Parts: sequence; C-alpha cells; structure tokens
Amino acid sequence: MNGQNNSRSMSAGTMMRSAVKSVLSRTDEVTTIEECRRCGKTVESRQTVCPVCDCDDIVEYRIQ
Repeated sequence: MNGQNNSRSMSAGTMMRSAVKSVLSRTDEVTTIEECRRCGKTVESRQTVCPVCDCDDIVEYRIQ
C-alpha cells in the first residue's frame, strides 16, 4: 500500500510543479487554476465533477 501512496504523491507533486511552471511562465495578468477540494487534482476549466474522486466541490484560484 505504501508504494501506491508514494506513486500517487509523486504524480500529485509532478502535477503541482507543472501548474506552478505554467503560472510563472505566463505573461497575462490573471491565471486561473481549478482543482478538486477533496483530492487536489487540477481539473480542466468548466469541469463540474473531479475525474479522480467524483467529488463535485471544485474550487477556482485566480492568481495575479
């Protein structure tokens, strides 16, 4: 079970690094990131349900 948790953490870390890189490399003034409140998965814009855990509590962060 630890191997499964480690692989899940690594993919979440990789996804977070990708999100941060995309935010830092953008030239527009506002960046929006949408993610699931339950599992933290970054979701595509306008998704209403998380594809990982089926939670419908999606939060939107706007970074300026």
